Amino acid sequence: MKNSFFLLSIFFLTACISAPQGLERDKYEIQNLAQVNEEILQCHCKQARLGGKVIKATALQNKMKIEVLSLPILTFSGRPELEGQTNGRFIAYLDGFIDPESLKDQYITMGGFLKGAEKGKIDQADYIYPILQGKDYRIWQLAQEYYYDPEDLADFYESRRRWGFGGFWRPEPRLRYVLY
Repeated sequence: MKNSFFLLSIFFLTACISAPQGLERDKYEIQNLAQVNEEILQCHCKQARLGGKVIKATALQNKMKIEVLSLPILTFSGRPELEGQTNGRFIAYLDGFIDPESLKDQYITMGGFLKGAEKGKIDQADYIYPILQGKDYRIWQLAQEYYYDPEDLADFYESRRRWGFGGFWRPEPRLRYVLY
């Protein structure tokens, strides 16, 4: 009985962290911009799941051009890692129209085919952007969340044990940002 409850709880917990439909990790060969090289860009045959923060979005005729500051993405959920170290930039093209202002400074995960490279500039520096022809994407919402550091809680409970109910010190909640 305990084993079946344990397996059932694991099943429900993994369902909570699964990637959005169309962005499942098994579907894509490339999961990080650091894996992209000249040979992959020239073959136009590799599928990639990339993500990060939208820097700039431009509406073109029947499609969107989106410049993304690439961040590592979490393996199971597909979310960009907010504290992750950036590993470059890429440009994604999406069919259809999305208001460019609604994309600015948003976090996004995209899946599609790598379709070569495009020359551009970052300030005064020349830069070669890998191009992703996006098929599936998810725009993530940034939220603030308060939490207690486990070490602070342990100290609080220890002070309650020593000095009785209540104590004089209470831990301060900390603030972190999460994507959902």
